[in-house]
Amino acid sequence: MTAPFTGYPARDLTICPYCLNQLDWSDYGELPLVKETPEGPDVLTRGPDEPETRWRHRTLGAMRQCRGNGEPHLLPADYGDLEPLVIGLVGDTATGKTHLLTAMIAQLERRRSLIARELRIEPLDGRLRQRFYDERVRPFLERHEVLGGTRPGQPEFAYALRVASRQTGRTHAVGFFDVPGEHYRRYSYEDTPFMSVADAVIYVADGSALRSGGGWNSWVPDPGFTHAITQLRQTRADGAGRLPPAVIVVTKSDVLDGLDDDDTVTRWLGRKDESDLDDLRSMLRESVDAGAFLRRHGAELWLDPLESGSQVTIHFASASGVSKPVQDATVFPDEGFGPKRVLRPLLSLFSMTGLLPRIDMDEPDEPPQFY
Repeated sequence: MTAPFTGYPARDLTICPYCLNQLDWSDYGELPLVKETPEGPDVLTRGPDEPETRWRHRTLGAMRQCRGNGEPHLLPADYGDLEPLVIGLVGDTATGKTHLLTAMIAQLERRRSLIARELRIEPLDGRLRQRFYDERVRPFLERHEVLGGTRPGQPEFAYALRVASRQTGRTHAVGFFDVPGEHYRRYSYEDTPFMSVADAVIYVADGSALRSGGGWNSWVPDPGFTHAITQLRQTRADGAGRLPPAVIVVTKSDVLDGLDDDDTVTRWLGRKDESDLDDLRSMLRESVDAGAFLRRHGAELWLDPLESGSQVTIHFASASGVSKPVQDATVFPDEGFGPKRVLRPLLSLFSMTGLLPRIDMDEPDEPPQFY
């Protein structure tokens, strides 16, 4: 059986994923409790005679301010009280990272009753959840609008969850980072500090790139993959050289009909097991099929995360479920719209990081020969 990844640093102190400083979460002088106002963060302090009920009400929605090495930034108030799990989404521009994460989070919350025996899931930050739903979920999943790219600027959590795991017996602060693909093209590691503390990675590969021209140009590596792997090797590899667990998600897989000679993609996209925790081993069977599919169509470099010997599974998914937008590429068609198998990769990642029962990566139903 594959041993769990052991490259994580000891976390007596909380590591800020924005500036990488070590923080003493119990020190309210170093990390004041604040609320955002039009004039800026308002530091909250409890009056000497203030009743507990009033103090709790006043601090609803508050954040902790980390002053970092320069510009102050905010973290969810409970982040350091829980066990952090940082997940990075990486991939080139226009691979569909934003649509994938939006559909993934919405489907996780929609299906949470089906996985409640193993995971209890709640938003970690109500302010962040409201922004995520207003800017992403409602436009994309309710109005079928094409979302713009990830906003430039300082990387910050795109979303954060409070996840109580029966498997670990603990509650985790699960944060997702989604940054513009341009960051990876510049190879500016200052733009992606969170990757230096990443506990897991979602590599996003653009399925439509396989379709165009009849195949992917195998001589041109995806800068999102190469940048992330280089940074992880230098900061997160364990003693055996293994990187954190990862999934490779082939997005826009619904466009691959013309390449799907043996119905590999159609068969997996059509399965109705997205929330099935009783058959986690199917993730290994899908990985075998998906890896062989990518190899046949010249996308070997999308399999680079496997080279470290890390735990990796590969998945087909479609955030919209339809081939292309209409109305000047601003809206997806209503007919056939709906995410397909976007949750399965996240459940695989939760399994590999220990939040769900672990899959035995060494003994799948078929040998995992991706090449």
